[in-house]
Amino acid sequence: MRAHLFDRKLIADERFRWRGGEVSRLEAFADGIFAVTITLLIISSTSSYGFYDMWLMVRDMPAFLLSFAMICYAWIEHYLFFRRYGLADGWTLFLNALFLFLVMILAYPLKLLSVFLWHIILGEPTLPLFFFPEDATIQFTVFEQRVYMMYFYSAAIIGVFGTLFFMHFNAYRKRKALELDQLELLTTIQSMSGQLISVMVAICSCLVLKITQNPGISGVVYFSMPMLHFSAAAYFRHQFKKLETEA
Repeated sequence: MRAHLFDRKLIADERFRWRGGEVSRLEAFADGIFAVTITLLIISSTSSYGFYDMWLMVRDMPAFLLSFAMICYAWIEHYLFFRRYGLADGWTLFLNALFLFLVMILAYPLKLLSVFLWHIILGEPTLPLFFFPEDATIQFTVFEQRVYMMYFYSAAIIGVFGTLFFMHFNAYRKRKALELDQLELLTTIQSMSGQLISVMVAICSCLVLKITQNPGISGVVYFSMPMLHFSAAAYFRHQFKKLETEA
């Protein structure tokens, strides 16, 4: 523990000894997937042919930024995982592939929900977001579309952050082989707790939606997420100080 505390490198992750070396093909592939996902967000925003299209893009920029921030958060968690643990076992490869697939899927419901909320704030009509072609082989009412929008979003959140949780859990299982010290173990548990909070909030949102059939109420459930993450961060900050004091 003392060796860990007094031999820190000037990196942003000072409590963890990075076991990942040079950027692997796995990480390079993941970065490419994230780049494609962000491109999908931009392409789905507008087709900018004239001034009005450009104006719509600028007006809806906050909705894009919200989507971009969520994707960036997932990328940071993914980046730190491979820097910290440097794992490339079978479970990590499988979970990483699943994670990247789900990140791309997340882009669509995330963008739709962000634009929907932004239009409500602006007082813009939201009906165009739920337009169904008359010749479509299946039809949904506007209300049904809003319900499924919340289900799709919650399912994507559960998938993305649930996969991250199991990636960290797999690293926790290998704690002896990785020679994780107490600080690194606590950091790993903190990461798993953060992913689990996101998953549980999304599950609660689904349950509320199932019981009430009200997408608005299920959406309000997500406002508890920042408070829960803040409370968890405060708890682990206290635990880190306690460990460092004992060391």
